Parts: sequence; C-alpha cells; structure tokens
Amino acid sequence: MSTRPAAPRETWNELRRHWRLLGACTIGFGLSLSGIPFYTLGVFIDPLHSAFGWSVGQIQIGLTISYLTTMAILPAVGWLADRLGVRRVALGSLTGLGLAFMALSLQRGPLWAFWLNWFFISLFGTGTLAITWTRPLTSAFRSGRGLALGLSLLGTGVVGIFGPPAARALIDAVGWRWAYVWLGAAPIVLAVPTTLLFFRDPTPTGAHTPKGLPAPLANPRLWLLGGAFILIAGGVSGVIPNLIKVCTSAGLSRVDAVAAASVVGFFVVIGRVSCGALIDRFWAPGVAAIFVAMPATACALLASGPARPGVAVLSAALIGLTTGAEFDLLPFLIGRYLPLERYTGSLAVGSACFYLGAAAGGPLLASFYDRLGSYRLGLWGASGLFALAAAALLCLGPYPVFATVEREED
Repeated sequence: MSTRPAAPRETWNELRRHWRLLGACTIGFGLSLSGIPFYTLGVFIDPLHSAFGWSVGQIQIGLTISYLTTMAILPAVGWLADRLGVRRVALGSLTGLGLAFMALSLQRGPLWAFWLNWFFISLFGTGTLAITWTRPLTSAFRSGRGLALGLSLLGTGVVGIFGPPAARALIDAVGWRWAYVWLGAAPIVLAVPTTLLFFRDPTPTGAHTPKGLPAPLANPRLWLLGGAFILIAGGVSGVIPNLIKVCTSAGLSRVDAVAAASVVGFFVVIGRVSCGALIDRFWAPGVAAIFVAMPATACALLASGPARPGVAVLSAALIGLTTGAEFDLLPFLIGRYLPLERYTGSLAVGSACFYLGAAAGGPLLASFYDRLGSYRLGLWGASGLFALAAAALLCLGPYPVFATVEREED
C-alpha cells in the first residue's frame, strides 16, 4: 500500500530553503540527551565498576532514572516551548545538559549521588529531544517531511559511530573523570552556537503549523502508537547500552565488542535517511514494521550461541537500522495519524510512552546478566517484544482524511 509520493522538485526546494535550520537541528539532535549519554554509557560501565564496585544493573539504573524523568517532564517542556519558544528551550537545555554530564566526573562512591546526577541530566536535557527540534521542521517541510526528519537525526548516528571509540580513547588518555568533562563540553561548544545562529521558532502559517493544543487522548491510534513504541524503546534501550557487555560476556574480546557497538552508529545513519525517504513514498506503518522486525532477528542471533565477530557486527547493524528509524517514525506517524494542530501534545504523549519503555529496557536486560550470568533469556524476550511491536504498527490502518488533506493542498 502506498501514498502519493512527494514530488522530488518540491522536496529539493524545501531543502534548499531550509538547509541552515536542518543543519542546526542535526547538530543539536546529535549532541542531545539521546546522543552522548545514551551511546557512551556502555563504555563507562567497566571503569565505574572498577572504581566503585557498582554492578551493571546498578549503573544502568542511572539511564532508567533519566528516562523516567524525561517521561514525567515532557508535557512541561512542551508547555514551555509553546510559551517561550523552542529556540530558548533548546539553548537553555543544551547548556544544562552539558554541565550536568560534566558533573558525573565528581562522583565519589555513593550510588545515590550517581543516580541523582542522572536525574539532573534529564531534568536539564529533555529540551534537547525531538519535541524541540522536530517542531520547526514539521512546519517548514511538507513534501520532504520524512526525509527532513531523517536527516535531522543523522547527528545521533554520527555520535553512535564515533561516541564509543572517542569515549574509550578519552578514558585511556585522561581517565574516566576527564572523559566526562570533555564529552559534556560538546553540547555547549558545538551545538549552542549553531542553535543561536540558525535555529528559529516556526513562523505561523495557518492550519499546517503545529499548535500547543492538548493531545487527543480519546483517539485509539495515539495509544496504539504509544504501546508499540513502549515495546520498541524497551528493546532498543535494553540492547544498545548492554551490547558491549553482551558481546564480551559471550566470549568476544573488548576490542571486537567496541568495534561492533560502533557499527550501530553507522547503521543508525543509514536507517534514518532510508526510513525517512521511504515513509515519504510508501505506507509508513508497513515500512515501520519491516524496520522493527530487524532487531527481532538480531536479538535471536545474539541469543543463539557463543558470540562471533561477524554475528556481532550483523546484529549491531540490524539494531542500528531500527534505532535510526524509530526517531523518524514517531514524529512522522503522529503527524499523519493525529491532528497536526495537536502535534506538540500528541508528540509529548507518544514520547512519554517511548521513554517509559526505554526506562525499563536497560536495567531489565542487565538484571538477567546479574542474576543468571547470561543475557540469553533476556535477548529472546527482546526479540519477542520487537515482533509484537511490528504487528501492532500494522494495525494503524490507512491515513486519516485530515492527514491526507495537507498532501492534496500541496
């Protein structure tokens, strides 16, 4: 099933008009809460365990606290974005995120202080997530909206490629404390200037501009999307932060495990661009189901036997493709299946569901290793979650009339 494809000329014209905005969003997204903290956590597990004796599960709880905090404050961030403007929210949040991440270098041993630090990372960093960056893009792009969303998310893919080896190199060179400082400086030094120069609040242009109306909570499609993304986020956020430990516990060397984890970021980039282009041309839930089924295979491969470098790389590639697609899919599907004038509220609800799943994924998978000494059972469970999410997305049905009107008017 396909929709009328976006005209290439219209898409190209939009990219030429708004490339500065798109570039600022790409850098901001890459250095956001979903970038450096998420992709580098696995590299810090062993140094933190050596320094303080914390278990894998205890360290992963920091990410869970971050996700739960994000889930709780997303509606407030959306409210602030409606009243202060997304640019002000993004600038303040990038600065707060960088400083809070740097503060991890001050840990002295109490586990509660580590968890509290992750609370502040999320408290100050939630304004760097999709609810901020996608709002101007959704207004500026119509014909190439999916592609623009995919390109804007390339930044996190680049961080996924270079973040783990960069963090590993920094830890080896200056120790884990200074590594936190250098990584935390990146949002302030790189993303704040580009946001100041090129990122602007959307200009109201009529019916196609997202407004700050409440989410349509009675719409069953909102909750079908929310349920599917709880499962997707739980699977992805369980596997990626644990991937290095999954591989080393199954027999791979740490060098091979870090190399496999770096492959995730490369395929995140491919997944974001390819998924963004495909959902502009074909029925998005069908495209989504294909992408979400990929990590079901990856988890089954990782659970099936002793780790081999080739299997680890293939699994990481499949997981990366889905990770790249998931952030394209949530804002796009909300924009197509729910009223656009309620976009901010709907995305806040959808994102809250996403982060609820993400909060549970990492510690849940780590708990299998802490209790059983193996990730195998948890990986089979993650495989099932991905398969169930793919089936749920196929239940969305055809695009509603109000979503197709915009296409016809273009």
